[in-house]
Amino acid sequence: MTDKDKIEDNSSFEEFRNNLKGGKSVKKIVSLLAPFSSRAKEILDAFENFDEIEKQFDEISKSPDQFNNYFSGLGWIAHESGNHDLIMECINLAESDNIKAAEEKLADHYTSEEIQWLVTSTYGVPEFRKRNNLINAAFEDTKAQRFHSAIPLLLMIIDGTVNDISKSKGFFAENTDLTAWDSIAAHSTGLSKLRDILNVTRKSTTTEEIFFPYRNGILHGRDISYANKYVAGKAWLTLFAINDWAKALQKNKENSPKETKKPTLKEALSNLKETTDKYKLQKEKRAETDKFMNHWKSRKPIANIDFPAQGTEEEYTEFTPERDAVYFLTNWQKGNYGQMAKQICLFSDEFNMGKEAGRVRKVFDQKNLKTFEILSVEHQAPAIAEVKVKVIVLFNEIEYAKEIMLRMLYQNEQRENMVYGQSGGVWRYMDSFFFHKIEMLDWDY
Repeated sequence: MTDKDKIEDNSSFEEFRNNLKGGKSVKKIVSLLAPFSSRAKEILDAFENFDEIEKQFDEISKSPDQFNNYFSGLGWIAHESGNHDLIMECINLAESDNIKAAEEKLADHYTSEEIQWLVTSTYGVPEFRKRNNLINAAFEDTKAQRFHSAIPLLLMIIDGTVNDISKSKGFFAENTDLTAWDSIAAHSTGLSKLRDILNVTRKSTTTEEIFFPYRNGILHGRDISYANKYVAGKAWLTLFAINDWAKALQKNKENSPKETKKPTLKEALSNLKETTDKYKLQKEKRAETDKFMNHWKSRKPIANIDFPAQGTEEEYTEFTPERDAVYFLTNWQKGNYGQMAKQICLFSDEFNMGKEAGRVRKVFDQKNLKTFEILSVEHQAPAIAEVKVKVIVLFNEIEYAKEIMLRMLYQNEQRENMVYGQSGGVWRYMDSFFFHKIEMLDWDY
């Protein structure tokens, strides 16, 4: 595969740029006709936000290259799931000769609870999903600033995951192809360059503090003073960039790259109208999400409950984790394994409802839920809540009282994450945090 020189030359950016160019031509023609034609005036209205879209696109398309230009040599690269506002803030700081402040912000961000959503997004890649417990352990260590244990764990996860994806060699092998068509993270200026930096030979033992997650120095015990937020943050960023690379590979596999062709004026108008409508919708959704994000940040997690500990689904507020938890528990009582399976949080397209219902039946069959009581609901992130429940279960003719935790993720119908407070979503349980616990509970006492 031949990489283009800049990320802004990626196919998706180029296609959008061509739409804008074609749209400019259409706008010019329609503007001349608008005074004489009501139809032309209607078409011109579609260009209402054209200048704003063009400005936003110019910023978005150029920012990955600008960011990598300033920060890739320091161990930070742009990637698809990165925070765009943070990227722009760091670029502005760099342009003001304040690289140090920018690095501080990056390190703080990638070692904070703000990366919870990025951690959750790794569940969609099978090679990461099988390392779920390790990723969560690294995240817990990071939040507690136990960087000495989080960093080696992340390096092992990174190397093993890439090995599984490439089916050949790990992340740190020189000849591993870390590129992908039409990708930001997997551009030649991204992961490949980052790998070369982190894979340098470290032959001597040193107690001097380092600021890069050098794989050889850390895992071979030569770089002793590695436990800081900069090393941890860069390790997490690398993991998330690999996650974006894996998704780009899958996307390319399902939809092979197409040649970019210049659209006709009619096609340009149609494409631009579609793009404008999508832009307006995304802007509205982003504004709504930001509003609820700010609301969530201003709230403390709720550990006490202000709703019935026991009740029917209708007694709980809509679009809350406790209501969907009660719905799940009620289906358990009824032995409705199909409905229970529908509440599983999916992180992959490889999902067969019949197979999942059978899997649920295998785990819950003969464990008859007699009663349940909600003990607490704690909102750990904008889209994540933990519902602690006390259950009385009849198993092998013996009643057991158990406390279990439902870890739930708030999503829309398209399985996209939403923010607590938004309406229309469903709280689904992450079976990796709950499903297997039912299997592993000690039912012998």
